[in-house]
Amino acid sequence: MVPGARLAAAGADGFLTWITYSSDVEGELRWTPYAGGPTRDIVYDTIEGVDDPSGDMVATSSEVQKTRWVDMSTGVSYDIRPVDDGMDLFYAGTAGRAIFTRGNTKLWMQTENGEPRPVQGLADGVWYARVRAGDATHGLLATGEVATPRTALIDLTDATLTYPYPPGARNAVVSGHRIAWVEDDPAGGGLRAVVRDLTTGADTVVPLPGTTAGASQDIGLLGDWLVYGKWAVRIGTGERIALLDRSDALAAVPDNSALLVQGRGPAQGDGIFRVTLGTDGRPALRLLAHAGTPTTALHDFDFDGLPDLLGRDSAGVLWRDSAGDGRPRARVGPGWQIYDKIEAVGDVAGLGSPGLVPEIVARDRTGVLWLYSGQEKGGFTPRVRVGPGWQTYTHLTGGSDLNGDGRPDLVAADKSGVLWLYRGTGETARPYERRTRIGGGWQIYDQLAAVGDLAGGPAGDLVARDRSGVLWLYLGRGDGTFAPRTRIGPGWQVYSQIVGAGDVDHDGRADLFGYLPGTRTVYLYAGTGDPARPFEPRTVSDAQTGNAYTNMS
Repeated sequence: MVPGARLAAAGADGFLTWITYSSDVEGELRWTPYAGGPTRDIVYDTIEGVDDPSGDMVATSSEVQKTRWVDMSTGVSYDIRPVDDGMDLFYAGTAGRAIFTRGNTKLWMQTENGEPRPVQGLADGVWYARVRAGDATHGLLATGEVATPRTALIDLTDATLTYPYPPGARNAVVSGHRIAWVEDDPAGGGLRAVVRDLTTGADTVVPLPGTTAGASQDIGLLGDWLVYGKWAVRIGTGERIALLDRSDALAAVPDNSALLVQGRGPAQGDGIFRVTLGTDGRPALRLLAHAGTPTTALHDFDFDGLPDLLGRDSAGVLWRDSAGDGRPRARVGPGWQIYDKIEAVGDVAGLGSPGLVPEIVARDRTGVLWLYSGQEKGGFTPRVRVGPGWQTYTHLTGGSDLNGDGRPDLVAADKSGVLWLYRGTGETARPYERRTRIGGGWQIYDQLAAVGDLAGGPAGDLVARDRSGVLWLYLGRGDGTFAPRTRIGPGWQVYSQIVGAGDVDHDGRADLFGYLPGTRTVYLYAGTGDPARPFEPRTVSDAQTGNAYTNMS
């Protein structure tokens, strides 16, 4: 995932995440298919309009655009139909494959194939909030006085509203013939959930240990299990299973077959997980997407969650290509022939730094270094002058956090073989601190590449190729220095460029690109996390393969 992405909804074919831009009021809703393949995005602006998810659907509404909803699994959109109910028709929520609008006198429900229908059972003049998703056939609606709200259930097949939840019920959910809600537990002092069978009317109380009275607590229903926080509890018996080490968000698949939980798994780390019932009837956990990290975002210039490889051709045009997206390369722009070095350095500067959209530095032929900050759509801001004197360096590489402050740093080897560290500051006008000396002897190398946390060290790592073609690994210590080098192996002289790649294969480990100019082939070396064998055997990458370049980063 893109770093900072938040689970928004779970659909039948994919899941939606909120991705916030640096402005905090603007971003994207991204739909990611479970089966893999291209994602789909809808840009949102919390000031100008509404983007509201329900399963695979997203409803959009603003003053300048019609109210419509989009099936993210197909890309097909539908506009709402007008109704004769006053001068204005306001967006009022979405659930299942239905969209709701508020007229002067009624709440209206529409689907893509039907005429608008008024929701039956809602008393005239009652206050109500937006309809929100329940399951495939139900929506949920908070109604009544603000101080004592009631949750209503809307049947999406016949547009009728009922009140099966008691007054004061919190965090209401529905799953087929069952509903559930959270309330204070008068006996335990925390919270409890109540699960009601709508067929029989029977209630089952499920204590929720570890919760606090009066708090909000997301819950989900999955077969005979209730999920809350990191726990799954069997309804009726009270058996508890710890699913996760931490839970941050929860969403139900509309057909009630699964729950999606964002949090931290006991072995998988942070990410979004799919919870289903195994063959034994107990909840089983599967990782859908790793959480984004500075390492995974090191080369993600278009904010799509996929690392990019930049290439400058002989005409000076810069190109960007995401690894594994199945799309052709994208043209960034001309004029880059004025630089003799172009390096991706991670997100070192700007609002919210260290943020999530990386920068590049470029050195012109007079030795002046320039900074280009990334933009969420794959472009760059106008360059900012870092300073002169950089012609003394034979190698520049950046992106690894070498001193453990959370910001990516830059290292540079001068013509005498001394390696220097430039610590990132987070400031656009002054992106790096004054240099500090790491050590000498680096003149034996003709390629350096910062690779992030490649092999389990406490900080960012470095690989270096000597002039006989042997590649060496330097594990970062976390204080701006490196452990003694270890030999990776020979044969790397065939590559004109060796580039730290970020996490291309989405396994949580940093990877490496090598560019073979004779065949115009980019090879991917997937990281293993093992310093004794840091890379898997190479495979051909679709990023920039088939194109000729004079510089890659």
